[in-house]
Amino acid sequence: MFSLGEFLKSGKQTKLMGIVNVSGDSFSEGSKSSADSAMTRALALLDAGADVLDIGGESTRPGAAELSYRLEMHRVLPVLEALKRARNSTIFSIDTRHVEVAEAALKSGAHIINDVSMLRNSPEIAEVVAKYDASIILNHSRGTPGNMQSAKFCAYPAGVAAEVAAELAEARQTAIKCGVRPENIILDPGIGFAKTPEQCWELLRDLEQIAPLSDMVVGVSRKFFLGSLTGEKLPERRLGETLAVELSLAARGVAMLRTHAVRELHNALIVTEHLGRL
Repeated sequence: MFSLGEFLKSGKQTKLMGIVNVSGDSFSEGSKSSADSAMTRALALLDAGADVLDIGGESTRPGAAELSYRLEMHRVLPVLEALKRARNSTIFSIDTRHVEVAEAALKSGAHIINDVSMLRNSPEIAEVVAKYDASIILNHSRGTPGNMQSAKFCAYPAGVAAEVAAELAEARQTAIKCGVRPENIILDPGIGFAKTPEQCWELLRDLEQIAPLSDMVVGVSRKFFLGSLTGEKLPERRLGETLAVELSLAARGVAMLRTHAVRELHNALIVTEHLGRL
């Protein structure tokens, strides 16, 4: 049985989670994120050094429309099953807010459920994860993709890091009460979800407020807050900004980085480690 806790402590310090969008309308890849090219993209990420593949069929970018679980399942399961046949030893994560998709994916051999809604959309996901003795990523967010960037959900009067930590701690306790083993829970601060660009930078600065709760996975790849700093409007051209933040997070001991740029980050980490030994 896969153990997330053991996996995170094994091998290299920072694990790389490669993003495999099959939504067809990803914020960073647009129509290139279709299911038709998913196998090619996923295998390339593995060959580039990904430790985990995170497969998602619903776009949860700010402003995205809701998707039925049936359509999401139709997109995700064939890709998961094909990848299982091709690379069975791979660790698979499924990015979903829907319990139906989570259960079907775990039944098909997925190891991790990456819940961007932090159990708010489908609280039953925790029970399903416990049933399969699987692992879960609790990603901080508020509201829905359609309204998460409203002033209501971006309000953090006690400080963004403090409130994110408190809400993640509550979700973590919910998962544990449902039977998920604590070592099988990892937290994501939800950079870009119900947070202004300024709040994203503040949260990155103060991640140590979340660290005592659990190991963390952080995803900053190509996100809007990076472009708001440099003026780069095209997500696919934010590689430099992405790598700068990711290398900083790795140096601070973040357990896993969720990224589009697996090859570039993998090689940058090799160089950084080498420099540290000189």
